[in-house]
Amino acid sequence: PHPQLGRRAMARHVASAALLSLAVRPDLAVGGASCPEQTVQLNGMNVSISTGGNTAFRLRIGTPNIDNPMVDASIPDAACEVKKEKGVTTVTSSFGSLSVCKAGVVVLKDSSGLVLTTSKPISSNTKLELSTKGGKFFGRGASPLDHHELTTAEAKPKVYNRATYTPYYYSKNDGYGALGAVKVDRNSGSEMDLTWKTDFTTVAWEHGAGPFELYLIPAPTLLEGTKSYYDLLGKQLMLPLYAFGFGASRWGWKDKAYIADVLQKFRDGQYCIDYIICDFEWFATETDYAFDPAGKSTYHDFGYNPALLPSPKANLAAYDSDYQVKFAGIRKPRIGNSADLDFLRSKGWILPNGEPAGSYPPEGHYADMRSLDFAIPEMRDWYAKKMEHYTTDGVSFWWNDEGEANYYTFYYWNVAQVKAFHAKAPEGRFFSLNRAWSPGMGRLAAAVWTGDVSANWEDLKGTPGMLVNWVMGGAHYVGCDIGGFNGETTGPLLTRWLQVGAFMPVMRVHSVISVPAHFPWNFDDATQHAYRRALELRYRLVPYHYSLAHLLYKTSTPWIRPLVMEFPDDATVADISTEFMDGAILVAPVLREDGVREVTLPAGDWYKFAWEPESATCLLVKGGHQSFGG
Repeated sequence: PHPQLGRRAMARHVASAALLSLAVRPDLAVGGASCPEQTVQLNGMNVSISTGGNTAFRLRIGTPNIDNPMVDASIPDAACEVKKEKGVTTVTSSFGSLSVCKAGVVVLKDSSGLVLTTSKPISSNTKLELSTKGGKFFGRGASPLDHHELTTAEAKPKVYNRATYTPYYYSKNDGYGALGAVKVDRNSGSEMDLTWKTDFTTVAWEHGAGPFELYLIPAPTLLEGTKSYYDLLGKQLMLPLYAFGFGASRWGWKDKAYIADVLQKFRDGQYCIDYIICDFEWFATETDYAFDPAGKSTYHDFGYNPALLPSPKANLAAYDSDYQVKFAGIRKPRIGNSADLDFLRSKGWILPNGEPAGSYPPEGHYADMRSLDFAIPEMRDWYAKKMEHYTTDGVSFWWNDEGEANYYTFYYWNVAQVKAFHAKAPEGRFFSLNRAWSPGMGRLAAAVWTGDVSANWEDLKGTPGMLVNWVMGGAHYVGCDIGGFNGETTGPLLTRWLQVGAFMPVMRVHSVISVPAHFPWNFDDATQHAYRRALELRYRLVPYHYSLAHLLYKTSTPWIRPLVMEFPDDATVADISTEFMDGAILVAPVLREDGVREVTLPAGDWYKFAWEPESATCLLVKGGHQSFGG
């Protein structure tokens, strides 16, 4: 067993896995006969039940079916047994059963026959009410308004800068998860017309008139529920190896000489680095924020800025061969060139609305009538053709910014980018980094970051909470703007942020154009030393994280977990959002300017993690409340 986990906890995990395996019925194992959808008529509405994917049941109210990109449609529905008697239609699979009677009552049971939830009679095409034992609901996503809370009593799916909310929850007291969906079209904007809320006796799903789809996932624990939810969304693809290292990003790369100077300083100073990311300046000589809907004839969305990349193929090849550094550029989901805009409008491929402005909650909008409608397959084909040459030229991955004009923009945008990438690199591993997300993007190898955070201690303190809430909501590969994007950071703040980042799935610094870049030589000696130590630790962890990523791909087991997921029976850690598990390592970062860290350790024996190999000791720490630093 890993020393940070301990024999007792490891034995518990192995025993739990063995017990769960006994519940599977071989005759209903995934991969058997399909499960035909069973439909009953209720008050003129079609209500249909079946399995959905290999871990869930699907309940559909109304027709036609919904285009739901959150769920992996390539996964066969689990085999089932259908039974109809005394006015009740029941679909049974290895993980439980779902039934609906002529009165419109839906009942979900687990594999042992225990009732998990029962609906009120379905009488409306805008509302579904389910019974609940109360308790806690996890998985809704998060924003700066609630990142410190792991649970909620209501949620509405939406995407904004610094905010992603999902149509999902896991109900701990009831023992199941639920993922809802309604139609999202080009007029829907950043929010889905769907909410769920609970008064702790019922859970009400409410939506606009039209078809509604609900996936119900029986699972006895938050961990098992999250794994089954991830299975429903599709395999979280492994990122390329370099993505597990460190990246340097900023807005304001000046020219070719500046890039070379930065890379040389990283190498000369022995600061580990695997990739850099450039903002607007890599492809354009101006930003497009002030453009009107007509765009500009002099603006080119799919080229290069010769000041930075005068010979793109040769320049990008040199970064890889001379410095062993990959290159990524920012992408915006809109067009600035007037001729392209005229063509796209003639095809009906432009969204009618603009991009939400500011942070969260949003303030105003911009880029009106210039955002691409990526939900249109033909538009994606056009975009992919425009993007293909970048992969041949040597651009390794994409940094996707400001795609919140529609709830599914980031998903379909990535579909187009995957097509462009694999057209030129069919055996390569795609990778992108996105400012917001919808569930299911992990199967595209689309990572996310927590938006334009500010350089202050409050936003640092919220980082672990954003991380674990987004992981429970369906996005596992999460990073952030280390040091803070908006405002000027300090050495101590940057140091503490780097120490958190070393344990996050994606580690990258970033900063606005008006402040010194978050590169080590721009800070004092103490910060430079701490910077190097954090990067050395990050790279010591690469084999560990890479192995955990493979486990995530194979078994849907998240390696980033809130403590309540790892220790569900320990009430002392049930609400902690400032600590998290990185595999078998409990990460309790210093998040205060005075250096004090209040730590709650679950019951049992813990071993202090060694930041440097030469300082490794077997220092035993007992579970309970601890205070360090100051």
